[in-house]
Amino acid sequence: MESNIQRQNEENVGYLIIRASTARGAIPLPNAAVSIRGAEAKNSGMLFSLSTNNDGLTQKIALPSPDRALSESPGNPSPFSSWNVDVFKDGYIPISFTAVPVYSGVVSVQPAVMVPIPENFRVTQSFNESSAPEL
Repeated sequence: MESNIQRQNEENVGYLIIRASTARGAIPLPNAAVSIRGAEAKNSGMLFSLSTNNDGLTQKIALPSPDRALSESPGNPSPFSSWNVDVFKDGYIPISFTAVPVYSGVVSVQPAVMVPIPENFRVTQSFNESSAPEL
């Protein structure tokens, strides 16, 4: 018999799939690199690295999220967890999403429509740790 703690932990999980595409979403992008990081203090140490399949989709990833009962009365914290998503593919401009919401018991799909890098595009300054501004 399953314990209440196990059941509660399983219920406090939401799912996220990233759908990478181009041509305004018409063409899937396989082999795009995807990273998912926690956007809140409670999940900031979590990092997931994935890549998209031939359909431009990542696998469904389980992410912790607050109990959905929190949304039933005012004054409770938000009923979702927030995640930052970065998508990269050679030949395309990288794309980032901040505070992507994930709700308990729900499969969310984040579309990532990528734009090809123009043929004559030149990078005038590379960004790395040595050139990063001090905060």
